[in-house]
Amino acid sequence: MIVVVNDANVLIDLVKLDIIAHFFELPLVFYTTDFILEELHTEQIECLTPFIQSGTFKILSLSAEDLMEINILQAEKAQLSIQDCSAIVCSNNINGSLITSDNNLRKFATSKNVTVRGHLWVFDQMVEHGKLSPKEAVVKLTELNTRVNVRLNLPKAECDLRIKKWENS
Repeated sequence: MIVVVNDANVLIDLVKLDIIAHFFELPLVFYTTDFILEELHTEQIECLTPFIQSGTFKILSLSAEDLMEINILQAEKAQLSIQDCSAIVCSNNINGSLITSDNNLRKFATSKNVTVRGHLWVFDQMVEHGKLSPKEAVVKLTELNTRVNVRLNLPKAECDLRIKKWENS
């Protein structure tokens, strides 16, 4: 089973797309940190609460040692927030893949030997596991890029490839 640590940006987009329940149906083990959860708006947290209460989505509180590691990471890469660094520390602690679309975080986490996955991987998983039909995935990916998060800048060629594949399914 793949263990994933969720950064706020992907969670926010999945809530806005109204597909967060499909995400938590995937055969993954889901984590985030208390720092990342605090970054979310009340209505976003309300959408996540059933998954937290059921134990599907685990929230990790970081230790004093983890906080020191966060400070070291922030000193090394000042553009990253405490939340970003908490995601890296959490991923390392539980040997999980980090799910984010933040380019700075993605590159830095990769340099720290953290496996990083993004929105497109999440969509691939939802289609592969039957949580979204290919047609629904086309609609939601298009909505993500044109309405929900227009500044996301997912690779156009990769999006087009998936859309073409899913439209022909």
